[in-house]
Amino acid sequence: MALHCCAASILCVLFACADEFPPTCPVATSTLKIDAAQLPTSVKAVRGENGVWSVEFACRPPRPVESLSLAGTFNGWNASATLMRRGDDATWRARIDLPDGRHLYKFVAGGKEWNADRENPVGEDDGHGGQNSVLALGSAASLSGAKAQAGDGFVEGGGLSHDPSLASDLSTSADHINFVQLRLRTLHDDVDHAAIATRSGLCAMTREGVDGQFDWWVGQVAAVTGDPYTFVVEDGDSEFRMDEVFTLPDLSSRAIATPDWAKDAIWYQVMVDRFRNGSSKNDPAQVKPWRSSWYSPTGDEGKDGQKFFQWYVYKRLYGGDLQGLQEQLPYIKALGVNAIYLNPIFQAVSHHKYDATNYLHIDEHYGQPGDYALVEARENLLDPSTWEWTASDRVFLAFLKEAKSQGFRVILDGVFNHVGTPHPAFRDVKSRGKESPYADWFTIRSWEPFEYDGWAGFGDLPAFAKSSDGLASASLRDHIFAMTRRWMDPNGDGDPSDGIDGWRLDVPMELPMQFWREWREFVKGINPDCYIVGEVWQQADAWLDGRTMDAVMNYPFANAVTRWVGAGDAKIAPSILDTQLSTLRRAYAPEVTLVMQNLVDSHDTDRLVSHLHNMRVDFDAGNREQENPRYDGSKPTDDDYTRARLAVLIQMTYIGAPMVYYGDEVGMWGADDPTNRKPMLWKDLEPYDDAVNDVVMDEQLAFYRRAIALRANERALRRGSFRTLLADDSLDVFAFERVIDDEHIVVVLNASDGEQTVNLGGKVGANLDANGVPLSWKEIFRTSADSAATTKVDQSFSRVIVPPKSGVVFKRSGVIGAFTR
Repeated sequence: MALHCCAASILCVLFACADEFPPTCPVATSTLKIDAAQLPTSVKAVRGENGVWSVEFACRPPRPVESLSLAGTFNGWNASATLMRRGDDATWRARIDLPDGRHLYKFVAGGKEWNADRENPVGEDDGHGGQNSVLALGSAASLSGAKAQAGDGFVEGGGLSHDPSLASDLSTSADHINFVQLRLRTLHDDVDHAAIATRSGLCAMTREGVDGQFDWWVGQVAAVTGDPYTFVVEDGDSEFRMDEVFTLPDLSSRAIATPDWAKDAIWYQVMVDRFRNGSSKNDPAQVKPWRSSWYSPTGDEGKDGQKFFQWYVYKRLYGGDLQGLQEQLPYIKALGVNAIYLNPIFQAVSHHKYDATNYLHIDEHYGQPGDYALVEARENLLDPSTWEWTASDRVFLAFLKEAKSQGFRVILDGVFNHVGTPHPAFRDVKSRGKESPYADWFTIRSWEPFEYDGWAGFGDLPAFAKSSDGLASASLRDHIFAMTRRWMDPNGDGDPSDGIDGWRLDVPMELPMQFWREWREFVKGINPDCYIVGEVWQQADAWLDGRTMDAVMNYPFANAVTRWVGAGDAKIAPSILDTQLSTLRRAYAPEVTLVMQNLVDSHDTDRLVSHLHNMRVDFDAGNREQENPRYDGSKPTDDDYTRARLAVLIQMTYIGAPMVYYGDEVGMWGADDPTNRKPMLWKDLEPYDDAVNDVVMDEQLAFYRRAIALRANERALRRGSFRTLLADDSLDVFAFERVIDDEHIVVVLNASDGEQTVNLGGKVGANLDANGVPLSWKEIFRTSADSAATTKVDQSFSRVIVPPKSGVVFKRSGVIGAFTR
């Protein structure tokens, strides 16, 4: 049941009441109770007087485990945040408080095995070939789309939701502190219009998108601390007020600031050992020839009985170094990117360097060998005043200076959860046991015999010990903080311009969130413009509230985009693409969305074209040749490359900062680790031993340069707002607009196998110049370079022809005088 309420009377209340709205004419809300039958057998929930649910999760693993934790949307998917306790009945339990709403969760065994709740039949796709378990509490447990009927004059109050504590529902930016953006959720098709009600009146909201059974609305009002506000919705001839009244908080503490330069960033990810060998003087003892065939053994490979995947391919070093990277900065600049993310470059024995031997020094094989051991012997890890600069460190600082002079931003991979066994602290612990000053750095299970925890069970990666709110060792925390300052301000003069521009954080969910909040405050104190991006594979709103990270690697974006542009049974419709992308946009404040690292692949996935060649395999699941005999590791087809170009066009026109994994632009392909880490293909090194496959694809490179230039040249694509214009499942077409000030761009994408004629009439709006003359639209980009970008489009946008598996981009010319929708 819902109560009718006149909007005019609401406004009278707003103007008359100084402190709060009286509960007059609210929309009805249900008395919410959860029947035991609605809960899975693994969950017990009791609602307290404060409206918060006390929830107990239980899990009995199918086999014995050393530890079990609960991770989900309520704790940022942090595997160490909510530990479970094992009872005498072999069942593990954890109790947490949760608000009304829909919560996703998994059980994490041993810190590495993520599993859905076997006792919960309700789940949803996790984007990795598995399921997240779903727990609905309060109104979310009883809501049904059947309750919504457009124009019936009734509104389901339980479907209305707004949580001002969430950055997704209430946010502002440091640049626009005088305005606040608010979001409201309603049942899908239950409401015709929505508005924000404040003392100043009603401010109309825009229907932002659909997420399953819900519609989402967004609006903006003046930010006046302490002012009350609520929401007014309209359905048919009736208007209703939301029952709850909210108060605008002091937004100076809620303003989310992200580095301004990161909004214009176009990223390029480099694994240094595999990018370019610039100096033979720093080559390892055994270097795999750069031109050699990937699957063929060379030198001593295989002579000791080892096979390719067991394990000699993982021990390869190709000799890539900082000299080679610096030598090819003009190539990267010509590609059009302006920001470089380097996989770990600190001293380590592997090619990937995620097994750091020492955070204080650049790997000798990346710089200039000879003095690392001498310097390490003189240093005290606990005393920064004893730390020195090696020759390789100075090579990196020289590279950094040159890269900055050419206009690049550079960030490093921060791996603060574990190190390699050669790390001096771990060696000391092994040697001196409990007497070592680093004895509390690691999780030591037994001193006699010596046993310790390795990350994900790998003994080569001893993991740091954690407490409930950070690292267990205060000296380790101090060491990491001091090391952070070392690379952000190398000369220690308080000016960070000679240091790195940011950090990519490896497996941040393995550390308690409180550690990252303290570390962020420390980092921003050194350089407020430092960019912090985390490796979080799921929706990451808990991490992006302005207190931990600026952005995350946007793997859900990659999953959605590749599943739409791909072919086969795994392909999704554009309406699903739109829903998944809009869900991500709603999860974050606009300042965050603009700097998200939008990738389509990385060193942790199969390469883009290989994924498109294997669409029967879920994103980042079963995508290693050595583990899945059905995975096709052969060179992708021309059709795969065509679809890849469509994915890249979405990257370059969508909201957020795109990232290119080295070599994608020249056509490199391969399954997940290790084959996605082949050495970079260079034109001047041809011919390669596998001359048929290992060649630079000129067409692909030319496309990347054009697509990146499109983004670099158009401010609206880097900083503009986003609005979906069309998601037509029958045509397999997705269209959207990007707008900033008078700059207006429309992108039309066709993932079907046939040419499509698209009608956007009425969706783009009437566009008139100051004299009332219709403004003209011009095609500025199309996926194929065969046609010159000079096609004009009629003012109504009623007939846009898009070739198969391609996209077209239009820009409005002239200065707008009037713009209506």
